[in-house]
Order: sequence, then structure tokens, then C-alpha cells
Amino acid sequence: MTNIDFSLARFKHLNWRFRIRNFLDGKEVLTREQAVDHTQCDLGKWFYTEGKNKYGHLNVVQLFEKEHILLHQIVREIVQAKEEGNFQKAEALYQKLLQVSDNINNYLTEAEKEINTL
Repeated sequence: MTNIDFSLARFKHLNWRFRIRNFLDGKEVLTREQAVDHTQCDLGKWFYTEGKNKYGHLNVVQLFEKEHILLHQIVREIVQAKEEGNFQKAEALYQKLLQVSDNINNYLTEAEKEINTL
């Protein structure tokens, strides 16, 4: 049994979500690249250096990747809305981001279960 623990990946993802919340609240400065590039967040760095090579063949991991890319597309829209001063739109997009974020955490949990039963 492999016994992989994805709790750190989930933690890093939730921490990223918190950073985006702080960005919207003006409490954290992120560069545009840090915010929008799905390969530059902690979860993306892990996935594109190690995770995809090891687990990319699993359907649930492929679903995770698509959702992770979508998450950063939403972040891109949030950054743009904030830069344009459209804070109401940015907040609405953040609510959409929360759902996608929850999906990512669910996929990570499913992947962990699947990998640990191999």
C-alpha cells in the first residue's frame, strides 16, 4: 500500500484561497503572475513537478487538473475586476472561486483514497 497523505496539498490550497481573500481585502499584495499562473501556487508547483508524473494517469487527478486551471482563470478575472475597480464583480467571482476550490479539495481527497488503495 502506498499510503500517500494529501493533507499538505489540501492545506496549501486552502492557504492559497485565504491569500486571494486577503488580496481582495487589500491585506496582501500578489503579483499578477503569482495570482493567475496555475503553475506558480504551492499546489501547482507540487503538481507540475511531481504530482502529475506520479498520478496524472488517474481520472480523478485529471479532473483535479482541469478544476485547478479553472480556479486560476477565475482568479485572473478577479484580479482584472479589482484592477478595474469593480469590487462587486470581484466578490461575485470570489464566491464562484470558493465552489471550485471545494471541488479541488474533494478531488484531492478522492485521489488520496484511490492511491492509498492501490
